[in-house]
Amino acid sequence: MWGVGVNGEVLAGRYRLLSLLGRGGAGEVWRGEDTVLARPVAIKLLRALDGDPMDAVQRFRIEAQAAARLQHPHVVATYDVGAADDQVFLVMELVTGTDLAQLMRAKGLPATKLVADIAVQGARALDAAHGAGIIHRDVKPANLLLAADGTLKITDFGLAHTGGLNGATGQVLLGTAAYISPEQITGGQATPASDWYSLGCVLYELLEGVPPYVADSVEGVLRQHLEAPIPPVRRTDDVPGLAELVQRMLSKDPAQRPSSSAAVLAQLNGPTPAQPVSNATQVLPLAATPVVPLHEELLGQPVDDEPEKQTASHAAPRRRPPFVKALAGAGVVVAGVVAAILLREGVSQEPPAVAGGTPTVAPTVVTKTTAKPRPTHTPTPAPTPKPKETPTPKKTPKKTPPKQVESRTANQLRTLAQLLRQGQQRDGSKAVREAAKDLDEAAKALGEGKEGQASDRYRSALRRLGTAQRTDQWRPTPQQFVLIAALSRDLGRPSYGDGDGDNEDRDSDE
Repeated sequence: MWGVGVNGEVLAGRYRLLSLLGRGGAGEVWRGEDTVLARPVAIKLLRALDGDPMDAVQRFRIEAQAAARLQHPHVVATYDVGAADDQVFLVMELVTGTDLAQLMRAKGLPATKLVADIAVQGARALDAAHGAGIIHRDVKPANLLLAADGTLKITDFGLAHTGGLNGATGQVLLGTAAYISPEQITGGQATPASDWYSLGCVLYELLEGVPPYVADSVEGVLRQHLEAPIPPVRRTDDVPGLAELVQRMLSKDPAQRPSSSAAVLAQLNGPTPAQPVSNATQVLPLAATPVVPLHEELLGQPVDDEPEKQTASHAAPRRRPPFVKALAGAGVVVAGVVAAILLREGVSQEPPAVAGGTPTVAPTVVTKTTAKPRPTHTPTPAPTPKPKETPTPKKTPKKTPPKQVESRTANQLRTLAQLLRQGQQRDGSKAVREAAKDLDEAAKALGEGKEGQASDRYRSALRRLGTAQRTDQWRPTPQQFVLIAALSRDLGRPSYGDGDGDNEDRDSDE
């Protein structure tokens, strides 16, 4: 089965799967062994996607070739790629260490000097990538690995896109809302400045314990990226220039952000760059074996990170605002604007913990109204000798009734379907047309009280839109994004029962 490995399985007569490291929407990551070179490796197994799997593989080859040729001390190396039987796999460097998300969970916030060092090493990695025409587009704590010797390595360049530097249009952007740049949210292309913004978000979180912007909804976080003032950095201790560096990285204006590791070093007033070879990007000849990056599926089920690394962190999770957990657990897929969010209750994709020891942001919670009912606006009884009726206090307003929620959600489904059809002259994608049909079916099912079927049809629509995104045939408008974000809160969860919404609804009708 595509994307699912078996312990001890040998791929292409060479790569043995030893232990599962993680599972994500794109497939699985295994600790493995290269039996020819007798060295440990990380092996990613590609999960089957909608449409022809071979078409998907070909797209991935094209997108990841440049990234696989990038050789740099601060970039996780790609060794090989291939297809065997029913598996498509990517062989990468195995980093013994931990990612920054797990580091914060296990040990709390790192020392400011380590944060500054991470800033410099991360900047050198971005220098190398941008110099080779590659934009990462998904810089976040889970993709920054800290090796046992203190070396920082950026992974998952398979999500990168090489078109951003040469004017290509319609690129697909993948990322997480907590770290996404303003220009990506508003429909612009990812540029090197977008990666610098995301790195700034990571550095802020390392210093303050939470990302720079948190809210009780994905839309709220995105609006803050666009409109909110840059939050202050309070914990800089003995590293002059660190607070100002992070503030510059978080600038809404891409032109105001630093654009090189030299600028980062200058801002930190640190030493001149040592080991100039570490910034030298070696681009290797194209390998005979095609390269297949592992994209996160548009609606990948929230699961553990996809680490190419070994970790031994079992510390109790540190608290963070509830939405930060939900946000970290929701793979937010972005195409120009952010395209789709899948929020699932009770499951976390990324380490659900980083609200460090600095209580700078109180947990965002929905407080229940426990006070006595407020006096309702009742006309004062006329001064008559005998009392009329004893006014009974009205009940405290409750949540929106389910029927009203269903009506609102059904209207949103129909509106989104209509917007997709209106964009056909621009997009012209069969997948988008089919997605619109799915949305209409979801609205119909919701009107009939078949919530499980409605959820399944909605998720089917998002999978089709994901296919259109990956082939550059659909770029959502801000209005479409807002609808998708709202609908995903109501319908993005899996249907209950044995997994088939139609069966579930048929059973309920009997």
